[in-house]
Amino acid sequence: MKLILPILTLSALFALALKGEEKKIATNKEVKSISLAEIGGRTWLIDSSGKPFFAHGITHLSNNRAKFDLAKISKACKELGFNAYGYGCPPALRSDMPYVESWNHLVPISYYRGKNAVKFVDVFDPKAQTRLEAGVKANCFRSRKNPNVIGYCWTDLGSWPLKNLSGKNWVDYIRNLPEGAPGKQAYRKFLGTWKGDNGRDLAFLRLIAREYFRVVGEAQRKYDPDHLVFGDRFAFNTIVPEVLEEMLPYVDGIAIQPPFWGQFPKKKFDEIHKLTGKPILLCDFAIRFKDGDKDIRSWNLAADSIAAGKAYAEYVKAALNTDYIVGVFWCNPVDTPKGFGKPGVKQGFFAEGLTERPGLHQAVKKLNVYREEMTPKRGGNLN
Repeated sequence: MKLILPILTLSALFALALKGEEKKIATNKEVKSISLAEIGGRTWLIDSSGKPFFAHGITHLSNNRAKFDLAKISKACKELGFNAYGYGCPPALRSDMPYVESWNHLVPISYYRGKNAVKFVDVFDPKAQTRLEAGVKANCFRSRKNPNVIGYCWTDLGSWPLKNLSGKNWVDYIRNLPEGAPGKQAYRKFLGTWKGDNGRDLAFLRLIAREYFRVVGEAQRKYDPDHLVFGDRFAFNTIVPEVLEEMLPYVDGIAIQPPFWGQFPKKKFDEIHKLTGKPILLCDFAIRFKDGDKDIRSWNLAADSIAAGKAYAEYVKAALNTDYIVGVFWCNPVDTPKGFGKPGVKQGFFAEGLTERPGLHQAVKKLNVYREEMTPKRGGNLN
């Protein structure tokens, strides 16, 4: 599948689907979906009216630890020139601007959940596959008719590497299942065909990924064939090339959460793009900065919001000048407690009461003017 034309796709999440709706799902041609197109040697998102755009906005607006007026934050975002919302967009804002649809924990294996909260599933078990399909189905039913959907994401920052920060991995989970479990049978069958010792666990991890992405990807295609799909979200430290390769047949782009530091990691993005051949969405990023005595936990804190604004603007400009990156989203709207019982503050883009951060907001407003100036005014031939 080439990226040059609008790519119609799959889509994601959980489900209590309305029974009478099932016959109507397969081809929903009422939706003029956001798509992808190559214009002037660069990949752009194309909105439902045919206009190219580079998505830029804020994630986690539905953060249940944050308290703010949605109408006010919508107004504030637009005044700053943002043109989209990242994942975690509340229902009230889904008709407001384009947004990323996501279920962060389609499978609860995000490494930051901690060892006791990471829960792998037996992806070879038909019952588990049915539950995964139900998750995808419900999310698709929620968003499949919305022309503002940029695309779907599935599981967030999964514990894919055999050695990862959660201290658990999917291969060990399957290997330790009871003898009668479908996953254990699949593992026994794999061992019967495996030759040698080197790379055995990585080879079986690939089979796990193949089955997981097949189930989720086929469900996505079944219940919403019209929207783009970015699949699981990956951090640099959760990428396993063999896993990423198994996801490729089911996605139109790759969702990456890069480290929160100021230097633009062009070499790493180039590696990911070379491996996948897909456009990249920087789905969750920020430059964190010192703010009084608040316990801001992040890599290399900037000295203040002025320094953060300068570094962030340069970073996004570098993304704009990278022909396969189609959007960047700032992580978190306002200061909130860290999730999963972790200490510290998850810093937000806005200060208390949705007031401005000195330097940061001015830099972003100027950046968004630059973004609009370099965006083509037409979408070209998308058929």
